[in-house]
Amino acid sequence: MARFDSDEREVRVRQERERAPVHSVRDVSDLIVSLGADDAKRRASAAWTLAEVAANDPERVPVPDLTQAITDDDQWVRRGATWALAEVAQADPRSVKPTMEHVSGLVEDGDPLVRENAVVAVANVAEEYPRTAEPVFDSLLELRDEGNGTIRRYATEALQHISNALSGATLDGDPVVISVADPDVAALFPPGANVVQFGTADTESGKLRIDPASAIDEDPTPHQTSQRTVGSGSGPPSPDDIESPRSLPVEYEDFEKLRSVGRSPLVTAHHARAATPREQHAMTTLFTLRSDRREEPLVESFFDAIDRWEAIDDHDHVLTVRARGDEPPWVATEFTGGGTLADHFDAGLDASLWFAHSIVRTVSHAHAVGVVHGGLCPPSIRFTRTFGSTWPVPKVGDWGLADVMTEFDLSPVPPTYATPEHLDPESFGGIDHSTDVYGLGAVLYALFTGDAPFAGDPHLVVKRVTADDPPTPTDVNPDLPTELDGLLERALAKRKPNRYETVDDVRVALEHVIDATSPELMGRIY
Repeated sequence: MARFDSDEREVRVRQERERAPVHSVRDVSDLIVSLGADDAKRRASAAWTLAEVAANDPERVPVPDLTQAITDDDQWVRRGATWALAEVAQADPRSVKPTMEHVSGLVEDGDPLVRENAVVAVANVAEEYPRTAEPVFDSLLELRDEGNGTIRRYATEALQHISNALSGATLDGDPVVISVADPDVAALFPPGANVVQFGTADTESGKLRIDPASAIDEDPTPHQTSQRTVGSGSGPPSPDDIESPRSLPVEYEDFEKLRSVGRSPLVTAHHARAATPREQHAMTTLFTLRSDRREEPLVESFFDAIDRWEAIDDHDHVLTVRARGDEPPWVATEFTGGGTLADHFDAGLDASLWFAHSIVRTVSHAHAVGVVHGGLCPPSIRFTRTFGSTWPVPKVGDWGLADVMTEFDLSPVPPTYATPEHLDPESFGGIDHSTDVYGLGAVLYALFTGDAPFAGDPHLVVKRVTADDPPTPTDVNPDLPTELDGLLERALAKRKPNRYETVDDVRVALEHVIDATSPELMGRIY
């Protein structure tokens, strides 16, 4: 990028220098001392003299000493200091890089010249170090509509540097996934980049999020979970911030499979991308019925399950079905970038209580319209993340698939999360709404204690599920509220009549626990 090749900007600097008295250029150290003077005019004079020095000999300007001046209360000081910094940034971006945290805050400054100088500095640093400009990505987007042509030009250049660097990182195998909430933002990135587009342009808490790829590795196979911590935020998101993506007008051949993310006895799963008129980068999780499971009765049962799933996916915490088709039998759900429930076993008590309440409320909603899950376990509960520093959002998926698997003698859940009726239906009955009461007890037990109610050798686990009681949660973790012991003991009762009668009864009991242990959270759960 050429140094200040804008004639308009050169004219403006001459005008500004005429308004602020400029020292004769002497020892730069004297100017730095003057930047700390009590008299604002003296500080402004020093700042503009440093701008003059920077224009002719940028190496002479000690950038760290400008840090305080660029945030000075006096606009003339800020104008001169930021101009000096912009000059240095064009000549030596590396020297300005350490100040980017301070400079970034000035791209929204109320003074138009300070704002312009800050954007020029950011653009030049971004050319060499694009990732340092990520924190101001949203602000730069807004500046593309700025009336000042120089600001528009440099903001656009900075955005292009950032998007090019991020796109290159995803294509080169760097563990990066980009999530955006605006089609205009998605358009900045070339085809092939790992971009996830969802949401709308009016998302209040940001339009860009950068995630490590490890945070999107999810395994839908019901027999395997991984231990991985995905960052938590400051509290539950507003319901308005929880996205429910639109349906996609696509066919199976429109999907580009990016990577395999697992295989169950029923389906294979891939992260996949498709382009639509509305979304250039429509990311999904694509589930395809296995080639050895495509006999007609099973296919019919598979689509019956998807019908039931779609009937409830308008709920905030139900994984959204975005598309489906029958050649081959497939379903595409919303992309989830926050792992499964197993990745959040160490989320902390308040977050775990909110996760638990969200999951229980979701199953209660499904039961109200006659839909039973029948296979609740950590891999069936996936997490998405909203923009901003809030907790990730649990989304329950795989609705009805347990019925399909049970009907065709496939194991619907791993033994550690199986119910007594899964393992011995003759003694304990078939799968029904009470199965979900037990299933919720099992996943909540794991969420709060860090492990399933019964763990170890699968053959021994099968016997224990039907015969033994698990340790009480507070025996596993004495820091847990004692109220959880009674709730989970009843939910995990072997015989259905001894469990909670309905999932809504589980919700009421859980709310008593939340109210007793975290009243503030209780006020935020709806």
